[in-house]
Formats: sequence, structure tokens, C-alpha cells
Amino acid sequence: MSAIEVQRPAALSALPDGYQALFDRAADVLLADERVRALWVHGSLGRNEADASSDLDLILAVADEHFDDLWGTWSEWLARITPTVIARPLPWIPGILYALTPECLRIDVVVERVSALPTSGFGRRALVFDRGGLDAQVPAPPVPPGPDRAKVETAIEEPLRYLSLLPALLDREAYLLVQEGYGHIRRRLVELFQQANAPQATVGMKHGRFQVTNEQYAVLEALPWPQATREELVAAHRVIGSRLLEVGPPVADLVGLPWPQALEHAVRSHLRRELGIELDSSTGAGQNWKPVAVRSPDDQR
Repeated sequence: MSAIEVQRPAALSALPDGYQALFDRAADVLLADERVRALWVHGSLGRNEADASSDLDLILAVADEHFDDLWGTWSEWLARITPTVIARPLPWIPGILYALTPECLRIDVVVERVSALPTSGFGRRALVFDRGGLDAQVPAPPVPPGPDRAKVETAIEEPLRYLSLLPALLDREAYLLVQEGYGHIRRRLVELFQQANAPQATVGMKHGRFQVTNEQYAVLEALPWPQATREELVAAHRVIGSRLLEVGPPVADLVGLPWPQALEHAVRSHLRRELGIELDSSTGAGQNWKPVAVRSPDDQR
């Protein structure tokens, strides 16, 4: 039996009971595999911010000479940890997989070469076991970046482009597609708020609610969600287009981005001419917010 100490992350206690057993089984299986030189939890567990809705996120450090063999047999060692109803590696990033157990427990695994540890781009992690002092090689988490000018530009220009497509799609009665495009515009508004709040802690997708302030969330919550009918889609796009024109300029100013005045004018004129609607950025309904950094879920509790 190995003398290596296994450390249980303090935040693990916040997860449902099934995750306790899943963690224990994962630690046992991976500790028994000498190819695995160290094990950490990351994500909300690694940040010590886990709650009852968190996943079990693991990072394995594998000896370089064994990486291909271990990663090539991921389904075998995962099966020793737990049965799954779905398990998939990410095809575009070798070494990362996600899985779902029959109890719908979520386990995500990152497999890293030992030589990659000093330049690892993964965020905060908490040690489970370490065979050779590898934890000391893990770099400090990077400083969260400030607002990204290119992302702000995309989050402004793409919704305006979507709005320009509205008359054509309505003429073709592509109402479901228009409904989907509306969702994309709303997502871009979320991105604008997130950029306005930067820098902030990097969190997973399910923590996205905590990357916007309560005032910003209220703006998003007030947006209509249209049924797939022409009348509702037209009305909803008028509202969300107006909110974009209220929210966008302050964020553009924040990153020194000139407002795309010609694009706005063209889209406004097109919607007025083709659909008889006017975007109204003067109501103030989308301006009840401030660019305030939200650093972690705990800040909002």
C-alpha cells in the first residue's frame, strides 16, 4: 500500500454525498497507477468556492514517457473509477475529457505532462497527492486580464449585423432561426457586461451569473423572450436592439473603441424602412448599471 498522503479538499464537503465516494474512488484508482505522478482538484473545488452544484474537476500530472499510453487508454482507467452514461474526450484539446455517471454526477479530467506543469495555463488547484514535489512547479494563477477591446468590438458589431438580417429572415418565415439569433444577441449583451467588469476571477460557465452585477442582471432579466411568431420577434428585437445601443457605448468608451456610427445608422435605417420599427436608445432602461468588478461568487453572497 502506498505511503503517499491523500489530501481531501476542504471544499469537497459542499458537494452532494455521491461526489464524496466518486472522489475517493478516483483518488484510489489514480494513486494505484504509478504513471500518475500527482493529482489535484481544480475549478470551484480548486478555488475553494464549491457549492452543491459544483462538478468534480481533476488534473493529473503524468510522466512524459507514459502520457500517450495513459491518454490512449482513458476509457479503461475511467471505467475503473466509475461507470458512465456518457464520456467524451475533447477532440480539439488532447488530454481533456468529460463524463457523466448513471447518477448524473459530473466528472471532468485534465491530463498534463509533467514537463508542462511549469507553464500550465489552468487556474487555481488544490493538491490531492504528489509523488515527487511537483506541486511546487505549478505556476501561480495568471492575473485576470482587463477588458478586451477586440471582444467588445465583436460583441457590439455582431448583434448589429444580426439585426440587419432580421427583415430577410422574417420574409422567409425562418422564425426559429430568428429566435435563435435573438439568443445570440442577448449573449453578446452578457459579454459586454462581463468585459465592463473586467478584471475578475475566471470561473466556469455555471458561475456566469456571478460575473454580472445585480443591476446588470436586472437589465438582462427584463428582456423579453419571444415566441416564434413574426409579431413577437419584431417587438423583441426592437427592445433588445435598443438595449444594445444603450449598453454598448459606455463599454466601448471604457476600452477606447470608436462607436460604429455608420453601422448603427445603416441598421437603424434598414429596420425602419423594411419593418417600420425604430430602435430607441433614449429610454434609460438599459443604463441602470455600472462597470464594477465581480471577483468571485462569494462576493455576491
